[in-house]
Amino acid sequence: MKPAIKSERSKDLYTIQGASMAEKTTSEQAKNCTSKSKPGMERSLSQGQVVDAAFRMIDEHGYGKFSMRALADNLGMGTMSIYTYVPSKQQLLFLVIQKMMDEYDNAPVPGEFWEDTLHRTCESILTVNLRHPNIRIMQLQTQLNPPQQHQRSVYYLHADQGMPLKVYEVMYGVLRSFLTGFIDVAAKRQLELEEQGDDSNMGGDWSRISANDTELERFRQGIDFIIAGTRTFAAPDPCDWRTPIDPLSWTWGRGE
Repeated sequence: MKPAIKSERSKDLYTIQGASMAEKTTSEQAKNCTSKSKPGMERSLSQGQVVDAAFRMIDEHGYGKFSMRALADNLGMGTMSIYTYVPSKQQLLFLVIQKMMDEYDNAPVPGEFWEDTLHRTCESILTVNLRHPNIRIMQLQTQLNPPQQHQRSVYYLHADQGMPLKVYEVMYGVLRSFLTGFIDVAAKRQLELEEQGDDSNMGGDWSRISANDTELERFRQGIDFIIAGTRTFAAPDPCDWRTPIDPLSWTWGRGE
């Protein structure tokens, strides 16, 4: 029997075509971190400050305008000095992606039903990626594999709820494909990166449907389809999975 009480889905989500760029701000602390030193002097920074600077540059101007030399100029140091903080450009970009993914809402909510967990975490992933579309596009351009920290957190989140491993494996595979395709198209549209050729087949219902396929309601319907498929695959399991009330029983966040 399905639990009668479910946690509410968040209503305050960023719209796909709208105000995600409005979240970008530059604090006085960030400005101070990227201010140039006096000639002949190199600043001592933390790795986090270097990653923050790279993140801001790519987030605001796109990966096409980013380089290690531009980052060094921004930080007031020589280009080779950057490599005292990160071993390679690839690792720096990996840490930039990790910084974005740290914004995902994947923490457990006591008593939360698994369907609500899926909607909450997936809508958070969509929101964050469309808040930082240039970071998402950078990941596509560089073909960097995403950090595993988020995948690990989500794995333990559903494991703690009691979802069988074989069910999670199938659900995760389908879900990842859906999220990747949806978010990639939405990010490109937000940045107006898509171009349209001369197509005589444009104009029918198929064109209208395609033009509206990154609406938030379509995203939620896609998650509902995956939930329905998960229930079918798991049958006859009643799928009565939810986060334990007692945080001491969670494996999430323990490093196990």
